[in-house]
Amino acid sequence: MATKKNTEVTDTVETTVEKQADVAKNEPKYAVGKLREKSILLFGVSQSTFDGAMYGHTEEEYSKKEVEAIINEWLYGKEGRK
Repeated sequence: MATKKNTEVTDTVETTVEKQADVAKNEPKYAVGKLREKSILLFGVSQSTFDGAMYGHTEEEYSKKEVEAIINEWLYGKEGRK
């Protein structure tokens, strides 16, 4: 019976990950220049911080959540904000 519960938990986790991936696909993407212009309003960082965080990221369009994750990783490392 414990095996059945583990399988159910695994199925639930996989379903949650798939739902998050679908949400990320449905988010609107914006040009990097537009996100940079509004970096203080959107992310609470200056344009120079935005430039530093986005250095090396070559795509032309990102969603707000993608950029926010990139900035947070650049500022705080992989562990995130403490």
